[in-house]
Amino acid sequence: MKSKFISPMLCKLIKEPFDDKGWAFERKLDGVRLIAVKRGNTVQLWTRNRKNRARQFPEIVVAIKKQRGDFVIDGEAVVYNKKGISSFQMIQPRVQQTGEDEIKMLSCKSQAVYEAFDLLVLNGKDLKSQSWSKRKEQLKGLIKGDRALKYLPHVSGSGKKLFLRAKKAGWEGIIGKKKNSWYLPGKRGHGWGKIKTVFEQELVIGGWTRGYGKAAGSFGALLVGYYRKNDLIFAGEVGTGYTEDERRRLKAKLIKLEAVCSPFKDPPKGGGIAWVKPILVGQFKFAEWTRDDILRMPVYLGLRTDKPAREVVKEG
Repeated sequence: MKSKFISPMLCKLIKEPFDDKGWAFERKLDGVRLIAVKRGNTVQLWTRNRKNRARQFPEIVVAIKKQRGDFVIDGEAVVYNKKGISSFQMIQPRVQQTGEDEIKMLSCKSQAVYEAFDLLVLNGKDLKSQSWSKRKEQLKGLIKGDRALKYLPHVSGSGKKLFLRAKKAGWEGIIGKKKNSWYLPGKRGHGWGKIKTVFEQELVIGGWTRGYGKAAGSFGALLVGYYRKNDLIFAGEVGTGYTEDERRRLKAKLIKLEAVCSPFKDPPKGGGIAWVKPILVGQFKFAEWTRDDILRMPVYLGLRTDKPAREVVKEG
């Protein structure tokens, strides 16, 4: 089996839940999307921006090694809180750690689970042009349950019922997939859609403002945006959601990316702004988009080291 990189298929945003016998629906997870490649006794865990995170998730690697055969699986690494809800803020430290001792400590303290939801290659056979239903059925037969490796179940046809369950349970939303859809690497939509219960958005960090008071010596707010074709569109300032430690870590990263000119097509005006190269991607929650396409009441959740900045677009 060749280890050629497979870019994960993406979902388009769907505004309302629906019922359709030709679709299946899964729980939307709030973690790190990873393409798992197993060849012999070697396991790789690839992010969308082609970074191997196998070192950061040793418990997942061990669980995948126990499975029979060689394969490529699409899934998501998550950390569940006490309520059984996947938490991006809890998995973020797992992705950022590089020290061996810290990784071992976190793998015990905040154990990750790899939720597998698609099978792309099995023992050298490419399955991407098979229907989603056939791929998912083969995946179910392949995965032998483990504490750190699970098969993500789905429901057939009943998107509205699962969406109500998602809202009640506090999930981020649900994913809908056409049963006859092929797996199209790197493509958005084409029979895959996400229906959210909360407003969250990945955004590119393009600058920061000077901090005052408790934030003196750090930064006041991040200036964020999204891509529209080749233009980075300003989406607002985010000044809440940071711990003191996170402010320090972010400031250190921002200083290394300082730029003379604004990366935004229509940059905000005012003093005390420092621009940065648009490389870092953050996850943010917010109340709504305003009529001017600016975030209302945004809150920082964490960095997304698994997402390339140029793939960040406005959702909805």
